Amino acid sequence: MNKKGKTVVFMILATILNLILLGVFFLLLFLILFGLIPSLIPSVMEISAMSFVLPLLWFGGSIFLSFFVYSKIIKWVSAKYDLEDKLDPIFTPKRNRRVRGE
Repeated sequence: MNKKGKTVVFMILATILNLILLGVFFLLLFLILFGLIPSLIPSVMEISAMSFVLPLLWFGGSIFLSFFVYSKIIKWVSAKYDLEDKLDPIFTPKRNRRVRGE
């Protein structure tokens, strides 16, 4: 498999990881967390703005944390397995790429 093929496989697996982080882990975590807030602090839901703010924090926080954790995992995997030499750059124009012997 050449570099472009390895890059495509890596990006597909990284996208699946990101979707799992967002959809399964952080959305459920925040749903449980914000579901417990009204039972722990009943006066919170009496504030009319909280019915708007809590879902916004739930969705925004889960997106932010999933992308943050995703970027840290991708950087760690890239450094650990030296993927910069094994994968083709995705967003670098050909005129700006380093010349590598293949």
